Amino acid sequence: MAYDYPDAFFQPRVHLTARPRADRVQLALAAERLLRAQRPLIIAGGGVRYSQAESALENFATEHGIPVVETIAGKGTFTHHHPLHMGPIGILGSTSANELAANADVILAIGTRLMDFVTGSWTVFSHDAQFITLNAARFDAHKHLSLPLVCDAREGLNDLHAALGNWRADAAWLERGRQAFVKWNALIAEKQEPTPAEGDPTYAQVVGIVNAQAAPEDYIISAAGGLPGELVKGWRVKNPGTFDCEFGFSCMGYELSAAGGSQWRGSIAMSS
Repeated sequence: MAYDYPDAFFQPRVHLTARPRADRVQLALAAERLLRAQRPLIIAGGGVRYSQAESALENFATEHGIPVVETIAGKGTFTHHHPLHMGPIGILGSTSANELAANADVILAIGTRLMDFVTGSWTVFSHDAQFITLNAARFDAHKHLSLPLVCDAREGLNDLHAALGNWRADAAWLERGRQAFVKWNALIAEKQEPTPAEGDPTYAQVVGIVNAQAAPEDYIISAAGGLPGELVKGWRVKNPGTFDCEFGFSCMGYELSAAGGSQWRGSIAMSS
């Protein structure tokens, strides 16, 4: 049966994404909390990438000297060897990121739901750590007694950056993170080292071999299962935005359609 739809139903429409700003009072309180911090830490979640706030975060972290760790969804915000990148956090994460998380006194969580893979059911952090959560979703912004900034990631970072002025975190804290990251990289290199021909290669070895052959512009895609845990630890991101791991909804098979989508996206970028 056919139905005569109104022509207006088929008219093209451009949907714009709103970028809400943080409440001024909450923003001032967040700035005060960071200004008092001795060992601040930034968690970069997937919301940083969805907001296209990578450059804003890099500028914020660089200007204020704050180490950055990533969730699975946030991986690829920084390159692996960025001087402020300290690895993935959580139960699938790195020793370096988790060491910083255990000793941080103020955590700025950006665009993350702070679910159990990140928090280890809240065992990853010190019991007296204070949180500032920057999230577009009010429900997630209020988790774990956080000081909530309900806003767009990019706009929130820019506003918080302005509120902090010339403040910088203690350089010794950042150096502590870098030393821990050196040890983590040594462990990954050891696990990815090829073994004699007898026997099957390990997951870590396969990830290491593919990673070594990948060009900076190559795009790695994975989905639910055991592979995300291997990739989040062992894949060294060479270019921001080239890591895509479906996470949170266990959509096995995501990598098939995502490969087509990323190829289409790449062809659009190349043609323009």
